[in-house]
Amino acid sequence: MTDEVTFDREMYSMKLFSTILLVLIICSSAAAQSDSTKVEPSKSKMGKKPHLDMLLVDLNLDRLIGINSSVNQKWFGRGIAVNLMYDHPLQRDGRVSFAIGGGFTSHNYYTDGLVQKSGTTQKVKFVKQPSSIKDGGKISLNYVDVPFEFRFRTAEDNREQRWKVGVGAKVGYLLNVHEKTIDGKGRKSKLYYYPHAAKFRYGPTVRVGYGAIMLTGFYSLSTFFQDGKSVNPINAFSLGFTISPF
Repeated sequence: MTDEVTFDREMYSMKLFSTILLVLIICSSAAAQSDSTKVEPSKSKMGKKPHLDMLLVDLNLDRLIGINSSVNQKWFGRGIAVNLMYDHPLQRDGRVSFAIGGGFTSHNYYTDGLVQKSGTTQKVKFVKQPSSIKDGGKISLNYVDVPFEFRFRTAEDNREQRWKVGVGAKVGYLLNVHEKTIDGKGRKSKLYYYPHAAKFRYGPTVRVGYGAIMLTGFYSLSTFFQDGKSVNPINAFSLGFTISPF
């Protein structure tokens, strides 16, 4: 019964985000069609089209929120995301646009703890690693994502660059997850069996920057583990910077 409830919640979350995404696409198309003239970003003084941020490479610091206070999380959790986005201008000058695309994200979280089941409840939690573990608690996850965002830009300056802000969200599906440990003799061990890891994740995103470099942030509204499968709810967030070559 619990598995059915969890599945229903995940399906409801996906339907909700799909509905929101559909509404955003319809709204952007309607806004674009309100002007019978073809909407196309104006070219720069050098005759080239402005930077549309179609390829986004995010280099992030990753962190989990809600881990037991007895478990220490290391500061250098890191991740990378690569997204290809289609930028659809909503104004003739391209200062306002809607972008949607697809991408791949990898997260790595480092702690001095391990994930274990708690007693007879079979719920999972982070516990302090045993003394036999030299370097435990690296959890790696890979997702395929569908990101979308509204973009707001200033006019180009004399360097043919502009300030920009992107506000949106992304929904992702978990491809794989594993936990790696190293014992006192330096032997590495990887655990790939993570039945309680949430298959879907979703949350808001934001980007702020100038030219080809932006600061970026993501907060997962969905929990790290499936609803009702962990002792305490755990969420994830990422903070880093984006490189956009074109």
